[in-house]
Amino acid sequence: MKTHIDPELLEKAGSIFAELGLPVELAINVFLAKAIQTQGFPFPVALDGDSNRNGLVGQTVTNAEITEIIQHFVEQVLPVSEIDNLTQLEYCRNTFGLSFPVLKTTKSVHSEDVRIAVKDAKGRNRYSTSKVAQRDGVSYVICTQWTDRHRPAFLRWQKSYGDC
Repeated sequence: MKTHIDPELLEKAGSIFAELGLPVELAINVFLAKAIQTQGFPFPVALDGDSNRNGLVGQTVTNAEITEIIQHFVEQVLPVSEIDNLTQLEYCRNTFGLSFPVLKTTKSVHSEDVRIAVKDAKGRNRYSTSKVAQRDGVSYVICTQWTDRHRPAFLRWQKSYGDC
């Protein structure tokens, strides 16, 4: 495979990565690995800075809306196998680029059980304390750690199960 890298871009990026103590080749490999992992660009791609991300024209979604959608999907739309997938860190990394599972089980919807479940290993809240999804006698807290770079992947995933 023949490649052409713009020499001016390579020089500018090379000096930035040199300051970070990284060879530019490593940075390129990281980019390529992330592209493979996300099955596309590892960041949102848009025209003219609008919300036309990955062909989802005019669609933006807030964290609160994501939480509502996930709650609805867990309770009424998703097959049990997909709910199980959403509790798996590796699946959520590959599907959304998240650092946390989308769902985490909690003993119950009681406030004390939820307060315990929403925290990560360092004691930081990573899940909603106000929205708890329930399905087949199991309660799930919902991840709140969505950023702009996760939204296109979420919208693609949502579309694969139908809009709510």
